Formats: sequence, structure tokens, C-alpha cells
Amino acid sequence: MSGFVSLPPRASFCYHAPMQRLGELAAFGTSVSWTIGALVMERSVNRVGVMAVNTMKVAFACVYLAVFAYFVNGQFFPLGVSGSAWFFIAASAFFGFVIGDYFLFHAYALIGSRLAMLLMSVSVPLTAIAAYFIFGEAMGTWAMAGMALCVAGIALTVLSGKSGARDAGVKETGGDTQTACAAGNIGRSRSRRYAKGVAFGLLSGVCMAVATLCTKRGAAGIDSVSATQIRILCAFIGFVAFAVLTRKTGEIRAAIVNPRAMGLLAIGGIFGPFIGVGLLLYAIQHADAGVVSTLSSFPPVLIIPPSILLLGKRVRPGEIAGAVVAVAGLALLFA
Repeated sequence: MSGFVSLPPRASFCYHAPMQRLGELAAFGTSVSWTIGALVMERSVNRVGVMAVNTMKVAFACVYLAVFAYFVNGQFFPLGVSGSAWFFIAASAFFGFVIGDYFLFHAYALIGSRLAMLLMSVSVPLTAIAAYFIFGEAMGTWAMAGMALCVAGIALTVLSGKSGARDAGVKETGGDTQTACAAGNIGRSRSRRYAKGVAFGLLSGVCMAVATLCTKRGAAGIDSVSATQIRILCAFIGFVAFAVLTRKTGEIRAAIVNPRAMGLLAIGGIFGPFIGVGLLLYAIQHADAGVVSTLSSFPPVLIIPPSILLLGKRVRPGEIAGAVVAVAGLALLFA
């Protein structure tokens, strides 16, 4: 009889296996989408500035999500959401988009999207630690080993990149003392710029961790499309308020009248907060969380080839090794 008892689970496994595979493909598609979005946003930042990119990115996403929500839920905007949910989702938007993206996009401009995205992955171990104390989500031995690998990979990449910047400064010097002094000043300036970019990248990871915890608390019991709409609308309001307070509304107006910039931002809004998040939500619903977390954490690795081919950037072996080690750490953390 035991053989007959085992038949229903086997049949169920055969039925759900295709959906799980689709979920895994969607998780990897999230990484691809976010990688494309990062490359587009880096070019946009260089054209119109951080404030314009942040504001218009979520503005386009609001439009895309409203249209999508109408076809999915029959309404352009969610109604009947509790005040508590609004509070935590708004806090998530503030830390994840307004503050977090402010640091992230400044890091793009200072050290490039490839290294900035890798530094942002520090949010993974930070989130795991905070979730243990706040929600009681225990971490096992593999999780601790994964966090150690994440930190080691990030450190290796940072040190390799700093060494590359220092070597580049040395190669540009000449033989006379005056040229050497000038090169030393340039090297110190580059070192300060690099240190600032690394700090901004790490701060973006901290903000991402806080945003994730707020989302976990606020989005419970709300469908993913509605929660995403509320979060991005709050982000748009936050960016506009921040632009007014810092007197950078002119930067946004300049971007709006720049057709090339608006085209890039429209594309970035599609691949970043719209398609990328949508694929991730689908993946979470149909595949194991550990597999989804791992496959959606590949942008630091995926972004290396286009950084070389499209942006003409030099990548040192240590940076590649650091990216691989960090992703391996993510895999252990959520195994």
C-alpha cells in the first residue's frame, strides 16, 4: 500500500515542476532586467543628474503600473488599504527609493554601476541579521557562512578596484618631479572620489535592508501589484519633495525637455521598477525563496561583460573573483 500512497505527491510534483522552472527563469530574468536598468541609469545620470533620474524613473513606473493594475485588478489604483500598511510601505519607499537610490546613483557616477551594485548587496546579510532580531528568523550555519562569503567578496572587489585606480595613477606619471607631484594630487583626488563612492554604495545597501524590513511588515496581506503601486507613488512624492527642498527642480525640468534623456529614463523605468519587480514577485510565488534570492542576485556578475564591451571599462581579476565569491555567499545564505 505504501507504493500507492506515494503516487499523489509524485503526480503533484510533475504538475508543479514546470511552474517552478518558470519561477526560476523569472528570477534570472529579474537579474537580467536589473542589469539592463543599471546600465541605462548610469548613462542617464551622466546626462541629466541623479535627482532627475530618480524622479522621472519612478514617474514612468507609476504610469506603467497603473496601466498594468487596470488590466489585472480592474482599477488604476488600489483602494481600501489600511493606514498602517500605508505607513510602512511609505517608509519602505523613503528608505529604498528616495534615500537609498540617492546614494546608489551617486555611487554610479563615482565608481560605476558594476561596483556600486555589488556594494549594495551588503543589504542581504544586514537584512538577515535584522530579521533574526525583529521577526525571529533564525540563521543556520550555512547562513552564517554565506554572510562571511558576502563580506569577503565585497572586500576583495573593493580592494582590487582601489588597487587598480592607484596603478592607473602611477602609469600616467612622467619622470620629472613636477609631473610626479601633479600625478600625486590626481591620485589623492581619485582616492577620495573612490572612497566616497564606496561609502555611498554601502549606505545604499543599508537603506535597502531597512526598506526590505518595512516592506515585509507593511505589505502583509496586500496583493503585490497594489503594494508596489503604493511604494512607487510614495517614492515619487518623496523625490519631488526632496527636489523642492534642495532646489533641484530645475534639473528635473531640464531632463523633461531633453528627448534623449527622457528616452533613456523611459527604458530605465521599464526594466528597473516595473519589469524587474514584476518578474521577482512572480518568481517568489512559483519557486523556492532560496533559489529566487540566488538567481535574482546576479547583476554584479552579469554587469561585468557589458561594462567591458559597452562602456569600455577595465575589470581586474580580483574584482571578478570578488563578484563570484559574493554571489556564492548569497547562495549559501539562502540555501
